[in-house]
Amino acid sequence: MFHTFGKCWLCLLCLLCGGFSQALFAKIIETKLPSGTVVTAELRLGQPNMPTVLLIHGFMQTREFQTVSRLADGLVAAGFTTLAPTLSLGISRRASSLPCEAVHRHTIEQDVAEIAFWMTWLAKNQPGPIVLIGHSTGSLQSLIYATEKPSTFLRLFIALSLVDAERLTDQRVVTQIADAKQRMARGDQQLLTHPLGYCKQFVSTPQSYYSYARWSRAEILRLLRQNKVPMEVIMGGGDERMGEDWPIKLRTSGNKVRVIPGANHFFDAEHEFDVLDLIIGLSKSVKQTH
Repeated sequence: MFHTFGKCWLCLLCLLCGGFSQALFAKIIETKLPSGTVVTAELRLGQPNMPTVLLIHGFMQTREFQTVSRLADGLVAAGFTTLAPTLSLGISRRASSLPCEAVHRHTIEQDVAEIAFWMTWLAKNQPGPIVLIGHSTGSLQSLIYATEKPSTFLRLFIALSLVDAERLTDQRVVTQIADAKQRMARGDQQLLTHPLGYCKQFVSTPQSYYSYARWSRAEILRLLRQNKVPMEVIMGGGDERMGEDWPIKLRTSGNKVRVIPGANHFFDAEHEFDVLDLIIGLSKSVKQTH
């Protein structure tokens, strides 16, 4: 108990001291997508001989969400350069999370395109190896990117709490997805209200709902088999959102899965140090040559 307590306080002291010194190097990057939407990201400079880490937040959150912001603090303190964008969801300079009841017109394809945009930006402005880290839905979006045309600078993808989107055992969801697809085919833009993720009422266009809801467990496992980038999956042993058999399924598809005992979906409390130590070790193993 004393050893763990002492380790936590030591880590916290290092994070605070390192984070304070690196705060001077934080810069908000603001640029425009081809669509005209203005997007932003926080760039924090580390040591030049270390990989750059691109951090993707979870569903409808921002870069300020605690799981991502804590990781950024710890990684910068360890010497890594980090880039943490806020995915726009179609809103210029979005700075706050979106409520479930807002009208959602964004799609997961647009989210993936923004990840690709920031990857290209990093390749031009911070040349060198890149580690991509996604949390929750951010890990699914990052996985889709990794299976398409990933940057040659991307050397490691770390999926935190990779979402198990298997909801198709509920016939209502099967019907809702089929209905959304039919509406899209005939150009019907009437807003839908369905449960999605943690939202009990997700108000959206048929395109928006379908783009996220269609990612079943089988589809995610198919993506994992197509992934073109070295990958590590990190799960919390106490993450009740995912189902006990999800890490087993991930392993049987040929993927490396590390489980942190007792950690929840967000790796908070004492487990934030466990996940940080693991990510730092994995990221340091990335080679500098390209």
